[in-house]
Amino acid sequence: MNESDNKVGMPFAKQKLTLGVAALGLVGLVSWAGWTAFQGSSSPSVSPVASAFAAGDSSGQSDRQVASINGMKITEMELGGMLQSGVDRAIVIDRYINKVVAAERGREMYVEEAKAALRAAEREVLSTLYTTKRMDELRKAVSDDDVKAYYDANVLDQNFQQWKVSYYLSNDQNDVQQTLDKLRKGDKDALDQLKPLVEQGDGYSVAQAMPYNLGRVVSKMKKGEFSEVLRLRNGLLVLKIEDSKQLKKPTLEELKQDIVQALALEKFNAELEQARRQAKVELG
Repeated sequence: MNESDNKVGMPFAKQKLTLGVAALGLVGLVSWAGWTAFQGSSSPSVSPVASAFAAGDSSGQSDRQVASINGMKITEMELGGMLQSGVDRAIVIDRYINKVVAAERGREMYVEEAKAALRAAEREVLSTLYTTKRMDELRKAVSDDDVKAYYDANVLDQNFQQWKVSYYLSNDQNDVQQTLDKLRKGDKDALDQLKPLVEQGDGYSVAQAMPYNLGRVVSKMKKGEFSEVLRLRNGLLVLKIEDSKQLKKPTLEELKQDIVQALALEKFNAELEQARRQAKVELG
């Protein structure tokens, strides 16, 4: 946590306890939208070459050849998701032929740049292939017992308890101690100096979302109680628990898919880290 994140009284986004992870998306190598020179209008004309392949089922993918350019064959597998995206089969093939022609021109005219681009593209594709297929395998390998064990160990009632906390901050030891004494006596002027720790939403926060690990202190306090003087990097702090509430814990079934994803990702990262340690990496 950096300094800018640790200012007491800063607005905190309400924590939403989920076990999800960032989606792993497929990366397109070439944007189809950029091929306006070849596509023409929204209803492009179809070349005679493309018309020859207009018939047939486009839902399946195989290594069946659909065209060839200067002896290079184009297969259904290359077209992949493009044939399944709803675009007319003839148009897909016609546009792909244009793309192959342009690609070969690029390879011939810009040799070194082409080699670098191909290396980058190959690594991007293979990385995506590995990530997608391995994550799918790891998700399928997660058992119901694994899910339950994770749920029991990590999804706890205390994770769904929220507190509304106010604070007083000072740089002066005498001032903060005197203010704490007044607060405990119910002094109105001292109470008016308290500020909400969370300014967004309803002012409640789970312990894990509080700065400076203050949640560890708050979780042991009761409603209406004041903390002792706490020393922080940017001053001296006193906390008051204004209120607390317990939210309903999600059921195992509600979190099952998130837990499966979390366990699969944990295993995936461990495998990748192990492979990285075994790789000979030289910089420069």
